[in-house]
Amino acid sequence: MRVTEVRVRYENRPHAANPIRDALQTLTGGGSVHVEIQTDDGLVGVSSSSFGRGDGAPRSLAVLIESELAPVVVGQDAAEIGAIIEALKVQTEYYGTFGLPTFGISAIDVALWDLLGKAHGVPTYRLWAPYRDRVPAYAMVGWSNYSLDELKQVAVKAVEQGFRGVKMKVAASTLDEDVERISAVQAEVGDGVRVMVDANQVLTLDDAVLYASVFADLGVYWFEEPLRADDIRGYAELKQRSLTPIATGENLYSAREFRELFEQRGVDIVQPDLRRAGGPTEIRAIGGLAGAYGIPYASHGGGPAALSLLMSVPTATWLETGLRSSERSFPLLEDGCALAPTGAGFAWE
Repeated sequence: MRVTEVRVRYENRPHAANPIRDALQTLTGGGSVHVEIQTDDGLVGVSSSSFGRGDGAPRSLAVLIESELAPVVVGQDAAEIGAIIEALKVQTEYYGTFGLPTFGISAIDVALWDLLGKAHGVPTYRLWAPYRDRVPAYAMVGWSNYSLDELKQVAVKAVEQGFRGVKMKVAASTLDEDVERISAVQAEVGDGVRVMVDANQVLTLDDAVLYASVFADLGVYWFEEPLRADDIRGYAELKQRSLTPIATGENLYSAREFRELFEQRGVDIVQPDLRRAGGPTEIRAIGGLAGAYGIPYASHGGGPAALSLLMSVPTATWLETGLRSSERSFPLLEDGCALAPTGAGFAWE
């Protein structure tokens, strides 16, 4: 099962009239990059990765995959995924594997695992010794640019669609306004729905401690990424001083960075991002570390590949996704849980 071709294309996302916003950034532009890996027996593995804030970002990633990564993959045994990923890390070492190259490696990795699942005629997660076939799901719906009424309406819609939790952005204005918005959402969704909050790295340690204390009184389920992602020592101190569980990890790269976070006891809920962490191969190692340290694991972002990984992580707790566009759209929910993909590879049905 030799790789004969790697095809790459990209597309830009139309600019929204009212772009979504958090405390750190306004998400305009960007788009997605799509990869197809074909083998000599006719199988094709695919991946699709949302990428970037600017219009040039998707093209930049597509060019890197096509010019730097694809030549390394062509001719390789598609089943030897670990060896291919290590070769890609060597290929990108000269200019730094973390950052843009990791997004490219992740896209290749997802397509290879999709292909391997198809080769065996099973959902890929079945190849990973799964622990479960479903996981609780929450919807990231509470962007900072939403008015209070818009925020309440979208949170209620998420609950009506069957989600067990909702997440909203904080720290874009004042703590008092955050309290008002959180309290309003909690009143709308009711006691049985978890409310998570995300500060997107903008707070100092002292401010984060203050926010965490206030959020604890409100019963916030977790406080996500209050500090810079690379401030591991800061997270270790914050976790000791916080009465609200601390979540982070979406902006870390590789199992080595997550190992340092775990060793420093800097997190209550870890949240690897499929694209930045390094793809399924690297995330399976991160999931094993989370299990060894007894740290709950929640995805950053959704999609069939992220959901599949949650099936095989011992301490998996939550899938993050957005609102569903229809009753048959991803993910399928049952009693607040996202059901594992049922199609071959990462095809979710």
